Parts: sequence; structure tokens; C-alpha cells
Amino acid sequence: MIAFAHAPSRRTLATALTAGSHISTNDYDALRESLSGSGTIVSLAELHGGLCGALCAGGPTAAERWLDGFLSDSDTADVPGTRAVGVDLERATWTALADAELAFEPLLPSEDAPLDEQVQALALWCSGFLNGVGASAPGLVGGNAKPTAAAAAIVSAEVAEILGDFAEMSRAGIDDEDVADRDRADFALAELKEYVRVSVQIVFEQLADRREAAARDAH
Repeated sequence: MIAFAHAPSRRTLATALTAGSHISTNDYDALRESLSGSGTIVSLAELHGGLCGALCAGGPTAAERWLDGFLSDSDTADVPGTRAVGVDLERATWTALADAELAFEPLLPSEDAPLDEQVQALALWCSGFLNGVGASAPGLVGGNAKPTAAAAAIVSAEVAEILGDFAEMSRAGIDDEDVADRDRADFALAELKEYVRVSVQIVFEQLADRREAAARDAH
């Protein structure tokens, strides 16, 4: 079973993503094509997960700081162009997270993608999220990409549990049973994606005070 175990064109980007827009799996395909066509080697799922984690823990300033660190550690052919994509993605994600209609969705491959690609992307997304949270709030996620022992006391037991679940999901993989019974595997994966979607919104809400404090400290 599924286990927890050449620069991007601004015109191309605009067709997939506009400021304040709702992000969907269609955007994943278009953005990945734009990035890969530029020779940029970046996991889009990990990028979005990291931006989400940093946004939850520290807001837009923290997310852009995390983005710069992520790109400096990646094999990126054109950092300015890729950063432009990342900044636009961060702004659209911030809008989605703050939307009272709960418009947020993790940026992942569509259900038509191969199962192993979907599972790997979800694992990378969760890994990125933990990295983003840890970079902005090291008291919550340690260097081992797992929630710290103090996380529950710093925020809440619920957030600590979510971070722990994401750490398990960052090691997700598939086995022979998943390949043999694709319908069951698809159902399990859909449940995990929904858990991530809802959980990120819970973390975003419960870390609001930390983001506000970070914003005050920045000024």
C-alpha cells in the first residue's frame, strides 16, 4: 500500500498563473513544462511545499527568503527567471491560503499522471513544507525534517501531529499491492492529498500569531 515511508517565459507563466488566482493541477503541468524547458532542475512540488511551509510560519518575507536559499542549493540554469516564477507562485499561494473560501490546494500532478509520479511528488511536497517551516521556525521543525519535541508546547498538539504526519508522508512510496490494485491506491492517495490540503490550512491558521510577530519584528 502507499506507504509513509533558457529562462521561463513570463508570458508562458501568465497563461498558467495570475496574481491572486486559484492554483490547480493544470498549473502544475504548465509550470513544470516552463521550468524544465529552461533547463532548470527544480522539483515543482518541493518548491511549492517549501513556499507553503515558509508562508505558514513566517509570511511572504520568510517565503522569499526560503526561496532564495532553495534556489542557491539547486541545479538551476537561470536563477533570476526561476525566482520570478517562484515569487509569482508564492503570491498566488499566499492569496489562496488567506482566502476565506479555503481555495488552497497543494500543487501536485493530476490524477492522470502515473501513480509513482504522484506519490513521489506528494512526498517531495511534504518534505518541502517541513523544510519551509523549519527554515522560518526552527523551534518547530529540526534539522532532521521532523517536528521538535517542543513543537506541541510552542504551538499545539494538533500542529505537532500534522508535522509528524508530513514527516512520515515525505517517505511515501508504492508497493506491488498498489500496482496490482490501482483503484484502491488512487483512493488512498486522494485521501492523503485531502489530508494535506486541510492540514496546511489548519497550520496556517494556528501559526497566525507567529506570522504577525515576525512581521512586527521585520519593521
